[in-house]
Amino acid sequence: MRIYLPLLAPDRPSLQDGRKVIDLDAGRAAWAVTAEARTDRPEQDEEDLEYEALQDAVHIAFTAAGSSERVLVIAADIPDGLVAAATEDGGAFGIRVRERRSAKIASFHVTEQSAAAADVDDTDPALLWFDAGEGRDALAFLGAAPIA
Repeated sequence: MRIYLPLLAPDRPSLQDGRKVIDLDAGRAAWAVTAEARTDRPEQDEEDLEYEALQDAVHIAFTAAGSSERVLVIAADIPDGLVAAATEDGGAFGIRVRERRSAKIASFHVTEQSAAAADVDDTDPALLWFDAGEGRDALAFLGAAPIA
């Protein structure tokens, strides 16, 4: 299952060191396309659902970011049975990791705009894609001056 994880401080060393896996604590919030989300949206294809789950993770990350900050979301893969629905506080795509686990990093997504700029824009935030081996580059872009 592909999950989307807003970057947390403990994740940074994995990205900085170029690791291909990230350690997840039990209870870690993430966003993913679950069977329930598919059932609730039969008219949407898998790609659209994945996009929505990623954007939900981005929007949650913005709530924790300073107004001048960009945000980074990690896309990672774990077995389906290791997640539980968390729709009560995570929206339609909210999940929680059931147990401490390592997840294989698939890619990184960093917003082009700062949280404040994205807040006044009426479209989904534009994201730059970084390969799983480009964690250091994704962090560098995250720290660069965002597009106003």
